[in-house]
Amino acid sequence: GPAVELSPRGYGCGSANSHCSSEATESISRTHSYRKARPASVSSSGFHSQRRRLTYSQPSSIDSLETFNGDMTRKSEKEILQALNDRFAGYIDKVRNLEMHNRNLEAEAAALRHNQAGRASVGEHYERELGDLRGLLQQLTGEKARAAVEHEHLEEDIQHLRVRLEDEARNREELEAAARAMKKYVEECRLVRLELDKKLRALEEEAAFLKKNHEEEVAELLEQIQSAQVSFDMRDTLKADVTTALREIRSQLDSHASKTSVHAEEWFKVRMEHLSEAARSNQDAIRGTQEEIAEYRRKLQSRTIELETLRGTKESLERQRIEKKAEMMFMFVLQETINQLDNELKTTKWEMASQLKDYQELLNVKMALDIEIAAYRKLLEGEENRFVSGGGPYSYLESRISAHLKVKGEEISDTIHIHTYGPFRITS
Repeated sequence: GPAVELSPRGYGCGSANSHCSSEATESISRTHSYRKARPASVSSSGFHSQRRRLTYSQPSSIDSLETFNGDMTRKSEKEILQALNDRFAGYIDKVRNLEMHNRNLEAEAAALRHNQAGRASVGEHYERELGDLRGLLQQLTGEKARAAVEHEHLEEDIQHLRVRLEDEARNREELEAAARAMKKYVEECRLVRLELDKKLRALEEEAAFLKKNHEEEVAELLEQIQSAQVSFDMRDTLKADVTTALREIRSQLDSHASKTSVHAEEWFKVRMEHLSEAARSNQDAIRGTQEEIAEYRRKLQSRTIELETLRGTKESLERQRIEKKAEMMFMFVLQETINQLDNELKTTKWEMASQLKDYQELLNVKMALDIEIAAYRKLLEGEENRFVSGGGPYSYLESRISAHLKVKGEEISDTIHIHTYGPFRITS
């Protein structure tokens, strides 16, 4: 608002025997100049009034002046005392409000100091914890590097074992295929043996049947020959040529029977030898096949054991890989926590700096208010001294109090002008 000056009613005297009883004029103006060049001034009394000036022209007659001065003196003294009482009450209320505001500012300053101390302790705690976490991070970084090297070695071992596992799987498939082929061959050999056994039994039965038939034929021929000899003996005398013919027939039959038996026996022996050789060869083949099958079974068992060992090693390496992955995830979480704590620490430092700035601004405001309160106090003391002294020659005093504030980033200049007319002096 515009600057406001308060001036109590003044008066003068014109005779030599009378003197001016009292005249007091006081004006207080506060001018606020901001950095943004927006001038403003507020009156210290808290209300606005236009400047009032009373001027009186001197009468031509001394008697009229004395009469006028006597009447005006009694009337103006009452008005002045009433106005001064009102102003004094307003000053007291304002001083109380300022003191209360000052106490509130002191409480806020104490709270800010307490918060600043708490923030400092929290910052130290964060610093210690952050140092511990950084040491742990360095340790985990070293362990991570070692784990990475071990992981690479394990990956190489796993790759090598995978290659071996694939080779062993191929060998196992080949051995299983060979075993199936050998089983098929053994089955074929068994079927051939059964067929040969059947043929052998059939040949033995056929040989026995042929031998039996031959024996029966020989017996029948012998019986016929014997019966023929008996008949020939009885009729020797009848036919001598028949005996000779029968002898020839008998000799032919004997030679034929002997040849047939020898031939059958030789054929049977040859056939038995062939069958025995085939059976022996089949037995050797079956025995060799069985030995090969047993050897393949031993190899398959050893390969199976080695495969199970490789699978166990693979599972162990897989578990180690999962554990290393979990450790890496834990290290990542720790890194995120450390980054979060760093951000919180920075935020806390910024908040502390902002609160320190606000605290400094409040201290500046408090200082300005203390200066203003001191000025009001001096003004009140001057009024009291004026009432106690009870008049006298008036002296002029101009006291200027300036305070520069910086609130919310803007610089404020407070200037208090005190103009006083009276029998007292205020020094600043």
